[in-house]
Amino acid sequence: MAWSRRDVFGALPGLFALPSLAAEPLATLHSKVYQFDQLPVHEGKNMLLRQILDGKLGQGFPISLHESDLGPFGVPHPPHRHKHEELIMLMDGTLDFILNGIVTRASGGSLLFAGSNDEHGIRNPVEAHAKYYVLALGPE
Repeated sequence: MAWSRRDVFGALPGLFALPSLAAEPLATLHSKVYQFDQLPVHEGKNMLLRQILDGKLGQGFPISLHESDLGPFGVPHPPHRHKHEELIMLMDGTLDFILNGIVTRASGGSLLFAGSNDEHGIRNPVEAHAKYYVLALGPE
């Protein structure tokens, strides 16, 4: 069946009403204490993740924060790119930070930063756990 412009524009309101196709808006974050022992734990291959917050600030800026515990020689995922910036705050352990193909070793207390659309990834190169926080700033 051939669609005219009138058919396409007439169907648009119905498409936006479909919940499976419409992106759910981020909730505005409110001031509170996020108790560590009350955060749900998500288990992945060789890692534990606690999502702390995910939403937008009062001015509408998207922000997400999670804590990860990456096991020995673990890799959470291959190097990747995305629109938002990321700060990785390494609390304890060692991580190799892969940024645009260059590997830099970081120790506890280090801050790793990946700018928008920079290819980046991490891996734990040693036989001990690495604990870190990932703060994502901006839209996905």
